[in-house]
Amino acid sequence: MENKRKIIERITQIEWEMFVSVNEGEERASCQEDRPSFEAMRFAQFETWPFDAVESYLGDLNAALSCGRNLVEEKYIHMMKSTEPSQYAALLPRIRTPSEEAASLAHEVSDLMLEQTRLLFELYPYIAGHGRPLYSTFDYSGTSVETYQLGELLTYSEKTLMALKRYLTEPDSPGSTLARDILENTIKHYGYESLETAEAATKERIDKMGIPFTFGCCAGDDCEV
Repeated sequence: MENKRKIIERITQIEWEMFVSVNEGEERASCQEDRPSFEAMRFAQFETWPFDAVESYLGDLNAALSCGRNLVEEKYIHMMKSTEPSQYAALLPRIRTPSEEAASLAHEVSDLMLEQTRLLFELYPYIAGHGRPLYSTFDYSGTSVETYQLGELLTYSEKTLMALKRYLTEPDSPGSTLARDILENTIKHYGYESLETAEAATKERIDKMGIPFTFGCCAGDDCEV
């Protein structure tokens, strides 16, 4: 059996290839030239997942490759349902519509993660959202955590979503701090020892310069990790 890190390495390799092929033939976005940041952000997420979810998601990616699907592109199209409805309608034929069960699970997992993230917004307002609003009702000011998160979840299989739901809901599961664990992994990539030090440093930067610091590839809607 492959160890977890090797599986994550394979996941990020496949995702990167999908990511750079989005809008293929057009000018590449700056973040499509920044593989180290892309991989760091994806590792930050998948290292916190349970093994069965990581293994299942690799299966999702391999299945997508076998039939020519690009799950990263599909994620962006799902996001457009909230951010750009007219474009979403035009692009909808290009994606595989999730089953009712998968869609229901995706919303359940998203709601659970959003509640965890809401608490992080209260504790660490400068870093918790990476510059994003929390809810989709604020997508007019930038793609929200909710829209981005749900867009990705809708590309997962029922098996992967069930594994994540179990991790988030089982009694005494480490999944109760999943959003925090992902955020901690993210800020460590930028050299911070703790969420508290990252929050203080980011607040100071914004107070002095008025420029928010984004943990990730970049904050623009055309440049997502």
